[in-house]
Amino acid sequence: MTTILIIVAALAAILYGWYAAVIAARNKVGEALGGIDAQLQQRHDLIPNVLTIARRFMEHEATLLEEITNLRAQAQPRIGERDFSRIAEKFQTEAALTADMTRFFALAENYPQLTSSGPMMEAQRTYREVEAHIAAARRFYNNAVNTLKNRVETFPGPVVAGVAGVRTLPPFYEAVEGAEKPVAAADHL
Repeated sequence: MTTILIIVAALAAILYGWYAAVIAARNKVGEALGGIDAQLQQRHDLIPNVLTIARRFMEHEATLLEEITNLRAQAQPRIGERDFSRIAEKFQTEAALTADMTRFFALAENYPQLTSSGPMMEAQRTYREVEAHIAAARRFYNNAVNTLKNRVETFPGPVVAGVAGVRTLPPFYEAVEGAEKPVAAADHL
């Protein structure tokens, strides 16, 4: 009888330990999403300033400037810590915003007065720094997602995941198709 109680207690301890590990991994994904959101918010805060500086010089690029403004507004809402269902959609919107900003900076090269102005040079430097921080936050996020997926997909993870509130697994952040190629400014002119 005591042997059965010991086995049951050991099994309960193992299941609880796995449950706690799944919860910790889920929370790490939430933390990583928060880190991405913080960096994206910095970019979203910077974009209106960049566009304000550029509007004086880039009157012919009004459509692009408007598109960037609309994408920024669309990308603004933050993802809830446990709302993994909208992450892929958010990443797609952010990828489109990144592509438009890349196109914007390539087109800005056609305006020497713009690219040589102090505020614009500072804005470009700050933008590059923010993009580097976003890349680091995305690596941290992918690591957290990998840990969560390993916890959930390894037995007894599938049994424990539902109890731990993990019903859908978040997607990995993946670069958009063509992002591995260097940007050719001539393609955007």
